[in-house]
Amino acid sequence: MPEQAQRRAPEAPPQPDPLENNHPLEELRQLIVAPEQEGIAEIRERMDNLDRRAEDVSSVVAEAIQKRRDQGDDRALADALAPTIQETLRESVRRDPHVLADALFPVMGPAIRKSIGEALRSMVESFNEALEHSLSTQGVRWRLEAIRTGKPFAEIVLMHSLVYRVEQVFLIHRETGLVLHHLVAPAVAAQDPSMVAGMLSAIQQFVKDSFQAQRGDTLGSLEVGELHVWIEEGPDAVIAAVIRGHAPSDYRLALKEALEGIQEHYAAALDRFQGDAGPFRGAGDRLGHLLETRIREKPGEKKSPRAAIAAGIVVAAILVAWLGFGWYQHREWSRFVETLRQQPGIAVTSAGKVDGRYQIRGFRDPLSADPRQLLAQAGLSVQKADFELAPVYSLYDAIVEKRAEGLLGPPATVALSVKNGILRAAGSADSLWISGFAQKAHWVPGVASVDTAQLKNADQAALEGIVLTFPVGSPDLDPGQDVTLAKAEQDIRSVLNAAFASGGVGSVEIIGHTDDTGVDGTNLTLSNQRAARIENILTRAGIRAAALRARGVGTTMPLGSESSDEGRHLNRSVTFRVLPPSASSNP
Repeated sequence: MPEQAQRRAPEAPPQPDPLENNHPLEELRQLIVAPEQEGIAEIRERMDNLDRRAEDVSSVVAEAIQKRRDQGDDRALADALAPTIQETLRESVRRDPHVLADALFPVMGPAIRKSIGEALRSMVESFNEALEHSLSTQGVRWRLEAIRTGKPFAEIVLMHSLVYRVEQVFLIHRETGLVLHHLVAPAVAAQDPSMVAGMLSAIQQFVKDSFQAQRGDTLGSLEVGELHVWIEEGPDAVIAAVIRGHAPSDYRLALKEALEGIQEHYAAALDRFQGDAGPFRGAGDRLGHLLETRIREKPGEKKSPRAAIAAGIVVAAILVAWLGFGWYQHREWSRFVETLRQQPGIAVTSAGKVDGRYQIRGFRDPLSADPRQLLAQAGLSVQKADFELAPVYSLYDAIVEKRAEGLLGPPATVALSVKNGILRAAGSADSLWISGFAQKAHWVPGVASVDTAQLKNADQAALEGIVLTFPVGSPDLDPGQDVTLAKAEQDIRSVLNAAFASGGVGSVEIIGHTDDTGVDGTNLTLSNQRAARIENILTRAGIRAAALRARGVGTTMPLGSESSDEGRHLNRSVTFRVLPPSASSNP
């Protein structure tokens, strides 16, 4: 290696390039730091790629949540997830409420039935006690006692008639003293269960420490005023029942059996308990029977007459329901009769119930609303009603309008309206319908007068819109206007026939026009010739000459602008105008 270096040294340039001298160092640096740089680049790319970050998090999110719960910080986790879960539930209900309803159905149904059953049972027992003691001598004494002591009458009755009542049941974790489940009887004011459980655990520990109790010895009961607290301890759980009155000894056996069932069913949950009472929510099904209530029986009787009272309640409920339904039916029929009286075209003279059927008498226009349909819309039985409504012509505007539409048959382009007996027609129609309308409108019952100010003659408008054009200086039509001329002839006949049908004599004016080329005298003569030519054609077609008036106006009535060929061509024309009857009477 040195010899090779010495042989190569003379070949090197006098001043070597620094970049060439650093090349081995660069290779060495790449060999040393290249893996770290690649790792850093990989990490940077992994952090910048959202898809890869989401994939990494998804693989450990479940384990991370479980680890957070194992650390005892599940409350912070619940606080963090609560807004998202609430918004998710809200959005799910907004999109499709049936999904959540179907999920809750197996739970809500039994819960609602159980709640209603308990409420009804409590109501019947309270009603039974109140009815039993309200009117008796003993009940009067108890009311006086309630007034004297300032206590509610129900509390006095309970105090004298109650054997015992279990008001609260606590399920407590033995080691930590935390509440696992808590039950409260109806109408009982309950304290904070965690505070009560803590105090019970503290009292237990105080008794053990103060009296040097041996291992396994426990405090079985304690008294607080009128309340007794019975306590049963198991290996992992404690049951405490708060009792008002004197419970029998077999109730303690029920506490022990319930505790044994809890220990067996929730053994794993009790062993892993870290402060979360969630796994014990279903314990209420195993503890619910412990909320007992027993009322003192009367001497010589085994039980109070609950069956008779219940039967009385049922009969009273049926009677009230029957009376209520009858009142409801009467009210609905009264509303229907009042609605019928307000219908245009219907006059009710009498309404009443005969032999279980409703009879309604009066008058009705055939165009008014059908009373049987109104009855069905009101939700009443059509089979229970008899209508005796004599036919009559009503003069209500709404009925007169229906009658006019039925008799006159207006086209879709005409709207009829009636107000104060005046029949108004608005829109456009052909001459034949207008002439028929003028003749028949006064025949409609309830129509006092007719207003046609807003009614336009479609044939007249069509005729007055026709333009026949001519060549320059010629009285002969431009070629290719046979169809337009035939349309003009048809419209003229319709206008004249309509005028004749209405009792008048109609006429049509044929007006000749010219452009402004040439002198005025020549143009006037040419316009007269053009009008006369069209008059001759129509007369030969069979139209009465007396109904036509031809005149030329020269350049005095231009139809278009003279500044363009199109405008001048339009001015070399013949147009039509329908003359009013007054004008037609003076030919």
